[in-house]
Amino acid sequence: MQATSAHKNVGNDGYKQKNYAAAIAGYTEAVKLLPVLEDPNDSDNEDDCVPRSSVDPELLKQGAIVLCNRAAAYMGDNKPIPALADAQRASDFDPANWKGHWRTGLSLMMMKPRLERSEQAIAAFERTKVSPTLPDAERENVNKAMAHAQYRLQEGKDSLDMPDMSNCVIA
Repeated sequence: MQATSAHKNVGNDGYKQKNYAAAIAGYTEAVKLLPVLEDPNDSDNEDDCVPRSSVDPELLKQGAIVLCNRAAAYMGDNKPIPALADAQRASDFDPANWKGHWRTGLSLMMMKPRLERSEQAIAAFERTKVSPTLPDAERENVNKAMAHAQYRLQEGKDSLDMPDMSNCVIA
């Protein structure tokens, strides 16, 4: 775990300087040291996947932090797709870490608006709100992001064209 922390610190330094490429590179070296977790919903798990239950809980927490940090760096570099992947993976490592859910929602909101993305962002923000680790100081930000996602969802629904029903006959 010391090597993971060292690489994380390199990433943190790059992030603080807004050098997102350097931050991503540092965090990527730390991510390479993390185990690939087995997906209980996937019967095609790779041979090198390990069950979450067999991983040291401290490594799971550290992994979630590194992945959340890399997601933030990707968002800073305007790359929402890899940010989303990292945020979701962070939530797999530590479902109680509110930042994984938060960054999942934020990365979805960075993407081109689509109904399903807005719905997924709302679900991510709801998971953020119920996370036991969410600081009270962040609740207002989560509520604002949730309201924005709900507005975007409604706006998307309102812009859908209604089908032309003029040729329909009711018998």
